[in-house]
Amino acid sequence: MAVSIEINISLMKKLNEIPVLRKAIQVLDALATEEGELTTSSLARSLKIAPATCYRIIQTLEHVGWIRVLKHGRCELSVGLFPLLQRLQRHELLDQQVLTTLQDLTATTGVTSKVSIREGSEAVTVVRIASKEPMALAVHPGSRFHLTQGATGSALLSGLEDAEIEQIIKEAPANCWQYQKPADVWERIQEARKRNAVLDAGTYRPDIFGIAAPLLATDGAVQAALILTGLRHGHSKAQLNEWCQLVVQKAAELNQFTMLRVQKDKGS
Repeated sequence: MAVSIEINISLMKKLNEIPVLRKAIQVLDALATEEGELTTSSLARSLKIAPATCYRIIQTLEHVGWIRVLKHGRCELSVGLFPLLQRLQRHELLDQQVLTTLQDLTATTGVTSKVSIREGSEAVTVVRIASKEPMALAVHPGSRFHLTQGATGSALLSGLEDAEIEQIIKEAPANCWQYQKPADVWERIQEARKRNAVLDAGTYRPDIFGIAAPLLATDGAVQAALILTGLRHGHSKAQLNEWCQLVVQKAAELNQFTMLRVQKDKGS
């Protein structure tokens, strides 16, 4: 009976989606990450969208000014998206204080810094400052992965009730357990709760490290995570621990800034 209910819910979700809109979003995501050849035909192939459908999506998005098609057929995002981005920048996680913190972290450490939020059972990158190192880890806004993977997910999970965490772990896809076990996830969550940060040096991927600290909303709930991430090669354990303390400090400053802003708003 339980299996039947899950299948029906899944079917209902699919029925409530608009397939062509989802495909249009996939096109925008691909253009935002700027990976590979970005012509209409290549986008259709890589995204597995029918060529005629992809062509109509491109034409529609170009007509409203969200993308533009260059001479040789290459597509790119256009200035028509600026009004939407300006509204998005009003979000507190895109506050200048947050961006300044990320810039400081990357300037100090030389590695990529970012802020991620939780969407369902996934961590999603909202904003990042990329490392300028030639062999740096590439992280794009909009990139996502399951919450059971790495430091970011553990920082975001640390604010949830244990029963909800247990359910998320239970429903995690099989590829989450290639380099770790559920006990490793719980260990990182406990670390995040105890020291307000978590350092992961290889359970997400053996060659990648992640350092994450929770960012709090005005009600004290975990709303996001502040992260440093990069390739493990060339970074000692002592250095990673030092950076962990730096991330804790920067997250605490942002959390204090959030609370001071609330008090200021109440006072006015």
